[in-house]
Amino acid sequence: MDLNLALKTAQKACDAAREIQTRRFGGPLTVSDKGFDGLVSEADVLSEKTIKEILSADFPEIPFYGEEETFTGRGSLRATSWVVDPLDGTTNYIYGLPIYCISIGLQVEGRVMMGVVDVPPLGRQYTAIKGEGAFLNGRRLKVSTRTQVADALLATGFHPGDKKILQHQLQIFSKLVEESRAVRRAGAAALDLCLVAEGVFDAFWEAHLKPWDVAAGSLMVREAGGSVCTYEGKDFHIEDASVIASSPQMMPFIRARI
Repeated sequence: MDLNLALKTAQKACDAAREIQTRRFGGPLTVSDKGFDGLVSEADVLSEKTIKEILSADFPEIPFYGEEETFTGRGSLRATSWVVDPLDGTTNYIYGLPIYCISIGLQVEGRVMMGVVDVPPLGRQYTAIKGEGAFLNGRRLKVSTRTQVADALLATGFHPGDKKILQHQLQIFSKLVEESRAVRRAGAAALDLCLVAEGVFDAFWEAHLKPWDVAAGSLMVREAGGSVCTYEGKDFHIEDASVIASSPQMMPFIRARI
């Protein structure tokens, strides 16, 4: 498979979705509630439809696995699949908070090989191909080199739907917020992972994420020299129930508090 061609196609799909989202941001939206899975807007649905059309036109042989189709029961993750979150940070988007992104990953035989995360309100596009590094608008990325926990800027997310998971997350948060410089909760996991790859965040942890949240972003972290594992410390796969992504020097500190 030509991963460079796949990257160009994913970038073209991001361009189209970015236009849809930018045009509608801050305006009236048709919104539905998916219960514990959050909100969905017309921008999510139209973005995913457009992304699928563009990806399928160039790569008709590759199945499509997107958040909105999966919610309606039409999608399933295959060993080789496009893995797409058309609008990560939907609640932010609906409420007018300009922190959201488009995430497109390509999994080939069970491994994520290419990813794009486009951040329309910031004019940022993160890209990675396995073995070739991670980039922000063409600039190579490297994870943080900070070694002191007291200087670390961390990130996480919370899932209110499962109270047991939420309580565990809050327990971890209470430990880390006391010892680090600060902890942020932006509400868009794909972007959080990219910010780890960029060296802005020293680490990110969260449970109950979905493959479309983490496919592209986890590749960014690895390609920027970072570590990605589960809460139990095993090598992370996009179907796992928990994720820690960090610089190598911060990973032991984060794992010890989880």
